[in-house]
Amino acid sequence: MADVTLNKFVGTGDAAVMAAFTPVPPSPASAPDNGYVFFNTDDATLYAWDGGAWVVARGTVSTPLGLVFEGGGVALTTGIKGDLYVPFACTITAVTLLADQSGSVVVDIWKDTYGNYPPTVADTITASAKPTLSGAAKSQDTTLTGWTTAIAAGNTLRFNIDSVATITRLTIILTVTRTS
Repeated sequence: MADVTLNKFVGTGDAAVMAAFTPVPPSPASAPDNGYVFFNTDDATLYAWDGGAWVVARGTVSTPLGLVFEGGGVALTTGIKGDLYVPFACTITAVTLLADQSGSVVVDIWKDTYGNYPPTVADTITASAKPTLSGAAKSQDTTLTGWTTAIAAGNTLRFNIDSVATITRLTIILTVTRTS
């Protein structure tokens, strides 16, 4: 019976550890049964050795980031409603609003570095295409016209309701694709 044991080496660490990773994995042509993977703890990325270089071993991953604004049974009010810390680099690909009932709302999103926390209106990322409900209970925007969609690892996001009517609970979800 042929030996079907997979010889493998798994490594973890930061970028410096990955750069110094030894032994250098052999080419798959000379050792097709060897599998080498490395998990980079700097950016939470899994890499595989392709015989000549480390390549990202996972495909694009979309992740939802969201907040719920709760009015406690009464209509929501304007103003700052919450903050998020984003520990990984990503790109916003969509925004979704889900309300408990038909109503109207306009939400602005502000972004800044952790060091400059808290973000202010001067840090808006939505341009003139703010997430909006108008006589509806749901909306989704995948175009994000004029938005600053890139988020660096360690950025903070602040959510501000500019205007609102009728809605007592609102969920805002940013769909993001990890870029690291």
